[in-house]
Amino acid sequence: MNEHEQNQYAVDYRHRAVKSNKTDIVFSVSAYLSAALLYIYPLVVDGVRFVPVMQFCALVALVIGIYISQRYSWCVYTYGVIPNENKNSGEVEGLYFVAYRTVGKRQTCLSKIDMHGLKKIIRCTHKEDHKDEISAYGSPNVYNFCATMCPAQYYRAVFEADGGIAVISFEPDMTLAHIMKALAPEVSGEFSDGNSKKKDGGDE
Repeated sequence: MNEHEQNQYAVDYRHRAVKSNKTDIVFSVSAYLSAALLYIYPLVVDGVRFVPVMQFCALVALVIGIYISQRYSWCVYTYGVIPNENKNSGEVEGLYFVAYRTVGKRQTCLSKIDMHGLKKIIRCTHKEDHKDEISAYGSPNVYNFCATMCPAQYYRAVFEADGGIAVISFEPDMTLAHIMKALAPEVSGEFSDGNSKKKDGGDE
């Protein structure tokens, strides 16, 4: 391994995502309140019609509230670029992009993908999600690992893996974003350091 490769692989960085808004709390609390109201109202008010329908809607609202809480409110998301170390030789042979979800003391690995397959990193906003660039890859597998519900800013990493294309949405800090920007053959979207867009492997 030459010096350039050693420097390139000398990366071991993880970032614990911080939610950028409280949309998940607003939606989940609204769902819980709706469920409670729909269930209790027929019990305290006489002559209410369509009670089974109201109770079914209460159940649906409760399920929605629980889903939002489990997906966003109760979770901690961590992303990183870590070394791919050969267990026999101890040498670093490359890098992995990893994403973890932690609920309480239980941590789940959502993604562990070879950075050699990274094709593009895209900075997205709620106004510009770059769907046209994603659709250019056909029908990729799309994964949302964002910690925030409806984030104002997030990133999409496009990987080629297992013979297909995977697109991962996540919320890195600027250190991790720029690590991936440096490793990506193509970059799209305006990064917050004020640099112009880099496309087709070169800076504008």
